[in-house]
Amino acid sequence: MRLVDVHCHLESDVFSGRLDSIIAGAKEAGIVKLITSSIVPEEWELSESIARRYALVEFALGVHPWYGREGDEDRIGELAHSRERGAVGIGEIGLDKKTLAVPMELQKRLFERQLSIAREIDLPVIVHCRGAFDELHFYLKKTGLPARGGVIHSFSGSVEIAVEFMKYGFSFSFGGALTYRNSRKKEAVLKAVYPDHLMLETDSPDIPPVEAKNAPNVPANILYNLRAASEILGESEECIAAATTANAARMFGFSAD
Repeated sequence: MRLVDVHCHLESDVFSGRLDSIIAGAKEAGIVKLITSSIVPEEWELSESIARRYALVEFALGVHPWYGREGDEDRIGELAHSRERGAVGIGEIGLDKKTLAVPMELQKRLFERQLSIAREIDLPVIVHCRGAFDELHFYLKKTGLPARGGVIHSFSGSVEIAVEFMKYGFSFSFGGALTYRNSRKKEAVLKAVYPDHLMLETDSPDIPPVEAKNAPNVPANILYNLRAASEILGESEECIAAATTANAARMFGFSAD
């Protein structure tokens, strides 16, 4: 099986000095591509350098809603050169009403600007959204997605939201939360978005699967997420791997051979 982890954070200090073994483990698990996403401008060069070092790795550049600062508005214009730098997406960007760390008005300004740049250069977006689906819908209607669409990672919304957002070009990725197998809502969402709008992720080093919950998450743990998706959907792991990998390759424009 060939797998794509569409969302992880190899820039994390958790992986410092360990990337060779982390990437080797990912290859052994069948991962053919990883997309590592920056969360602050200070990580953009690191994201790019990791992708240059490992053929398996692609990268996305963005400012995460938890970490936005007033000065970031001056830096965001640099994202217009993301395609030239080799990025496959703009991310991780988004909106989060459940955090108190960054005022929602600042989040909105940063998100709208990043979304607009993504549209201008036609790179897909990797979106974080918690408790702010109404606000996200507003910007979908106002600005729209890039022609190549985007993915909401670790999607927590309803079937109704998923169906509406698919109309704009969104797909949805799921990771370790699947392994808890305790959500009928999640089951309904997976069945609504599979096969054409489903992708797999790990969000490593965050959100480890239940089978490996006592250690930092790693990309190789995508196998647990795949197994859980297979059980929930009643489809073979091979079919889900093929569909999610094809979806990721199509959206982000890389070869997954």
